Amino acid sequence: TCINVFARYILHSSMPFVEELTCVGLVIISVGGAATAAKRGAHLGLTLFTDMMPKKAQIVCQIVGNLLGIAFGAVLVYFGFLMAQQEYVLGQKTTGMQWPEWLYGMWIPICGAVLIIRYLQLTAKELKINQNTNIITQNNQLHFHALAHSSCYSF
Repeated sequence: TCINVFARYILHSSMPFVEELTCVGLVIISVGGAATAAKRGAHLGLTLFTDMMPKKAQIVCQIVGNLLGIAFGAVLVYFGFLMAQQEYVLGQKTTGMQWPEWLYGMWIPICGAVLIIRYLQLTAKELKINQNTNIITQNNQLHFHALAHSSCYSF
């Protein structure tokens, strides 16, 4: 982008291929970054209300949010595929480099599929952590219960 600004203002000519590559790069980085954030559980969220909820309600909210992320990924896959397919069938070319338009459009369903996979991984991870937490809590309660009964009989 800086090169293109330099070319426009100093050389008085534009380099359209830079704009095209910047555009596809932003699409890949945006959706790919969303998939990376989903894997890490790093999406921005307002926890003001969920922090006041009981633990089970927080888990439900997390799972609902992940399901919405999966649905969003599915929308990207479906409509991105239709868009890339239409670009391929119509033989659309980019204005600057005359490359097939579907080379850019194919990244939307690919990144959408990766987004789905990452949200599935995050959901499985959260369910596993919550299951392990429940097991640990149950074991601690059993251990505490056993200690309480054993101390009653010791003189």
